Amino acid sequence: MTAIGINKLIWSLMIIVVAYMEHFSCGTKSEFDKLTAISLKQQTPIVNRDSSITIIGGTYNIYYYNELLMYKFNYRFDSIINGQSVFQETRSFYFASHKDSAYGYKYMVKLDKTNTDNVRYKKDSLLKFYSFESNIYDTLINFKPDSIYKQQGEIVKVYKDPPSANSAYQSEKFDLYFYYAKKLKDIPETFSRKMDNEKGMKLIKILVKASGGFYKEFNTTFQPREHLLEMREIPIENKDEIMHYLRRYQEKNIE
Repeated sequence: MTAIGINKLIWSLMIIVVAYMEHFSCGTKSEFDKLTAISLKQQTPIVNRDSSITIIGGTYNIYYYNELLMYKFNYRFDSIINGQSVFQETRSFYFASHKDSAYGYKYMVKLDKTNTDNVRYKKDSLLKFYSFESNIYDTLINFKPDSIYKQQGEIVKVYKDPPSANSAYQSEKFDLYFYYAKKLKDIPETFSRKMDNEKGMKLIKILVKASGGFYKEFNTTFQPREHLLEMREIPIENKDEIMHYLRRYQEKNIE
């Protein structure tokens, strides 16, 4: 073979290799491009007996991939020996299902003798325990907002100290802010089904501002504080891990 022929052969092989690499790269990228995620957060201030504030709440993520969705929930793990707590940590598990399915499978991130992996669960039973959806804001649907304004493409509805059926809350004022945006409008997850009612938009944030006040029944002054519910799209850093559990779910449904 002449030198020119060898050069042509090498060039052809290089083209084949590059084409293969591009095809493989595009295939991997397109798979990951189909994967999106949102994070939901809850922060609730709890007033202690000494008037100090403790923030409780948490977060959970939802991953969307074609017709599949997968939740990542967190829970507290306690190791107890002879009635004494010797170890605590936050652990996670995934729950994967089809978007329109009532059932799915639970996968533990850290498996040990205290939990079981690859277990079929009813979706609603988990969401009732872990999700941040609530009906406590439902009555506001019957009231007109005190003000509505736009903020960076969002609509904000403000309810200034709306009437409450609970007389215990008459010692302070509560102002509620509901934030609506076009982003995430196709996400079924919600904080309040009745208040998530702005056409073509999504209720992405609820902020409750408490003014603080003195409570005779507790003989305590509550400090001003804020309760927050918020959802937002997030970048996915552990794509390989997410796809691992989604594939396990897909394989389970093929069996």
